[in-house]
Amino acid sequence: MFRRLRERYRMSRAIRSAIDSYPDGICFAAADGRPILANKTINSVCYELTGHTVTNADSMWQDLESRALPREAEEPTQDILLCRLRDGAIWQFQRKNLIIDRAKITQFEASDITELYHYRNRLRENNICVSELHDRQRELLKNIVQNNMDKELLRAKMRIHDNFGRLLIMTENALADNSSEMSERELFSAWENVISDMENAAIVPEARDASPQNELVQVADLIGCRVEFEGRQPRERKALLLLYAAIREALTNAVKHAGADKLTIIIDEADSKYHVRILSNGHPGSPPIREGSGLTNLRKRLEQEGATLDYRYENGVELVLTIPKE
Repeated sequence: MFRRLRERYRMSRAIRSAIDSYPDGICFAAADGRPILANKTINSVCYELTGHTVTNADSMWQDLESRALPREAEEPTQDILLCRLRDGAIWQFQRKNLIIDRAKITQFEASDITELYHYRNRLRENNICVSELHDRQRELLKNIVQNNMDKELLRAKMRIHDNFGRLLIMTENALADNSSEMSERELFSAWENVISDMENAAIVPEARDASPQNELVQVADLIGCRVEFEGRQPRERKALLLLYAAIREALTNAVKHAGADKLTIIIDEADSKYHVRILSNGHPGSPPIREGSGLTNLRKRLEQEGATLDYRYENGVELVLTIPKE
């Protein structure tokens, strides 16, 4: 009997010694808060924070709650507390409920997380800086898109002014001595094209604050063409602007070179891209297409944003685009 008692005593001392040597704090308490076992670490930390060791686990937790550091809204606050010691160390206290032999036991753990706490704060500050940087980049991308639109508009106006000047000289020569190289019908057709281009260029600044779709519909109505969409249009602003830049160029070419009065845009959405087909009801052209300044500028702009442009010859000319969502 005495041997068994001695063995149990030595075993309990060994368990106690092992728990006391554990670097983190640990405590087990009964349902009424009475501590069953508490090692030296948790007693030492609680004494520095509250002025007494663990005499009642429930009272200890209430004292720790009154001294806990504020937490972020997204962080769990129930059963987890953070406290700062006088030397600046940050300790985390965690409470868990256990059922052992149908008895309710509460386990308390205390861990020194000073380095992790400061690292997390630095990481949060870095995330805020990165988020602000992304906001500035998104705003810069919007400005780049707007600047590209302004550049295209300026180039269009310069081209119109150049054509207008040449046409004036040719008209003056034709009226003076009837020695113009162009026939009367060609001269009138050239004037109609220049006037149409001037009207379209004048609409863009007035519709700057309008939606791209309203702007496109207004331009299409002016040149006698109807635009129809099949599928959901891009929700991302940059992808939407790229789409409408391609539609505007396709609209001009379809009306001017193929005599079209209807443009159909078919949009299929994938995980990371939009697949777009632009078809017109104009008479088929003769392949291959020779790109002018409009299509060349459109291709460059699309490729700068990771998009692609291609052609198909089936029932006329079909523009095929892939536009990334981001």
